[in-house]
Amino acid sequence: MTTSENLFIFVSLSILLILLFVVKKIPWKKLGFTPTQCHKGWLSIILFSIGVFILVQVFINFLKLPAWVMDKDPLIPLLVIVFLQEYIFRGILITWLERWGKQKALWISTILFGSIHLVQPGAWLITALSFIGGYFWGWHFLKFRNIYLLSLSHLIVNLSFNYVLFSLFFK
Repeated sequence: MTTSENLFIFVSLSILLILLFVVKKIPWKKLGFTPTQCHKGWLSIILFSIGVFILVQVFINFLKLPAWVMDKDPLIPLLVIVFLQEYIFRGILITWLERWGKQKALWISTILFGSIHLVQPGAWLITALSFIGGYFWGWHFLKFRNIYLLSLSHLIVNLSFNYVLFSLFFK
């Protein structure tokens, strides 16, 4: 885990704890924690996640990526980061920005999500994928309000960089 990832976890958890104790009425359903129909939206999540996973696996050996991208992150901190990012950028941010329109909320969330990935040096591919993923996950959140599916998809995409499964075919 990089310093910026650890800092993100610390700041996000602090904000989450403050919100839990300060805000009395949290719209859990609107934040995506209690989706009305859990089975809806699975197909698009599976297709997107598997598509990105396969593309990353096929092309990862041809790209010059920084070593930190290929580091095998411990699974528990990775789960925490993925869930917190989905909760903050889809759950809280989109829900809060929706008052000015769904498209504005979607684009602002996408731009902010992609921008936080610019922090690391040499992260052009990660940032590009973050914009694409951020847009898809934001669209999916607006349509289905299921934070759990988004976290699963985000985890699969992140794992595609950490565990190169197809490397045996390209040696």
